[in-house]
Amino acid sequence: MLAALADGPSVVRRALRSRDTLLMAQALTALGAPVDTSGPDWAVTPLDRDAAAVTAAVDCGLAGTVMRFVPPVAGLVRGSVAFDGDPHMRNRPVGEVLGALRTLGVRVDDGARGSLPFVVAGDGRVPGGRVVVDASASSQFVSALLLAGARFDQGVDVRHDGKPIPSLPTWR
Repeated sequence: MLAALADGPSVVRRALRSRDTLLMAQALTALGAPVDTSGPDWAVTPLDRDAAAVTAAVDCGLAGTVMRFVPPVAGLVRGSVAFDGDPHMRNRPVGEVLGALRTLGVRVDDGARGSLPFVVAGDGRVPGGRVVVDASASSQFVSALLLAGARFDQGVDVRHDGKPIPSLPTWR
């Protein structure tokens, strides 16, 4: 995903080939950041935010990273991106990311469910700014926003408000 947001082409050396990573590569390709997965090293061409509008469908499968990390990137693309996945994925939490995207200026239609399926309608830019999320269900809510937030017009200031984040270190 970072390669898709970079300023120039990247190569992911000796990429892991699994269902989740291939779904991520397919999702980024659908958004307009082609990922060539034909060899052991994957070439990634970054998003062209001035490209023609897209109408894309993203299959999240069972990959929480695709379901949570790709929607903020979809906000940076002009067009409509529909997200869905395996039936079980409709029970996994993503509502905090979708709500945060709305707060940051992205149009999201999830039928007020806070789950798959949903559509992100981007206009090629995300205003960004400050957003408060409850990441107690998944630290991926914060990671997803921070990774794409570097490309938002005003960046992103993500604040957690809720129970401790599950992946916080236990040492102090």
